[in-house]
Amino acid sequence: FVFGGRVKQTRMNDVHYFDLNTMTWNGEIRTNGEKPCGRSWHTFTPTTNVQIFLYGGLSADGEPLSDGWIFCTKRNEWKQLKHLPRNIPRLWHTACLGNESEVMIFGGSKEDLHFLDTGHCNDLLTIQTQPFSLSRISINYIAKNATVLQHYLHWLPQKLLQQVLKKITFWTVFNKRQNSDGLRTQELE
Repeated sequence: FVFGGRVKQTRMNDVHYFDLNTMTWNGEIRTNGEKPCGRSWHTFTPTTNVQIFLYGGLSADGEPLSDGWIFCTKRNEWKQLKHLPRNIPRLWHTACLGNESEVMIFGGSKEDLHFLDTGHCNDLLTIQTQPFSLSRISINYIAKNATVLQHYLHWLPQKLLQQVLKKITFWTVFNKRQNSDGLRTQELE
């Protein structure tokens, strides 16, 4: 699947797909309901077998975008994710699928580099496109509160304890980095 892009000075908001069985492009897919504005320099990342996440880009008006949309390939319809902050635009960035339908976005620019070369980004955005599992919520809670819960950790089953210990290590390193070298990692939930 391909979304939008630039044709001369126009930024499109159409969806096309390539059929791997016939090795042919099928025309524009008609979509239902509200859809994202035309854009280029965005990412379009599969999150499930039937969903693709669209993030950022540059609008037809030359505005950097920070909106996120899910395209459902079964119903050919869009759904805008309302929980994303509007102040973290990205264009010319990379994105890949993480755990539990999270999309990891790195680098790119927050400004149109054709006119201004000061907007390079060196941070990682983690965007949650589906609710976290109860297991992940529990492990994160235990790890973030390990000091308070340290006397109870030995009660956990061994496999769960190993996951919690990994998460404790993650949060310890994450907090040290946040406090010491100013790296900005944002988890958007």
